[in-house]
Amino acid sequence: GILMDCSHTGRTCSLDIMAASTKPVIFSHSNPLALVEHGRNVTDEQIRACGATGGVICVSGVSIFLGTRTPDADDVARHAAYVADKVGVEHAGIGLDISFQQSELNDNPPGDYDPAYWWPKSAGYDRTISRSTYPPIESWAVLGDALQRTGMTADEAALVMGGNMMRVAGVVWG
Repeated sequence: GILMDCSHTGRTCSLDIMAASTKPVIFSHSNPLALVEHGRNVTDEQIRACGATGGVICVSGVSIFLGTRTPDADDVARHAAYVADKVGVEHAGIGLDISFQQSELNDNPPGDYDPAYWWPKSAGYDRTISRSTYPPIESWAVLGDALQRTGMTADEAALVMGGNMMRVAGVVWG
């Protein structure tokens, strides 16, 4: 009854989790490394392994993982389409991982902290995550259209926009 999320695991750890799981596994907010070289993005091997569990790879809306400073719905759709092309549309999803610059939503470590420790350059961070940008909120109203521009049907876009995660939730939680 536990939904395994590999978004903050390393490559080997995620592959071990997926090999051991008897239920679908997800990446709740991870983008393809093949499209943007960043330490947090996932390899094609991880994408294939997740799909083999029946799981879903949900792409993030964070600029540094999308590879553009001013991301929009088409950028998110391009990453979701890559996953769909690699392992099937039933394994692609959206997990925006967006935040807003509001003090009550600040998830930086408390007190005086070293950003280089939390966001190391060796993992692909050239600046703290707080400097990332996100698609404007209006983008989400047109994300279905952006997914269709990649070649998906309206029904396939609906799966990516939440239907696939609903399926996984049903399998894992009943």
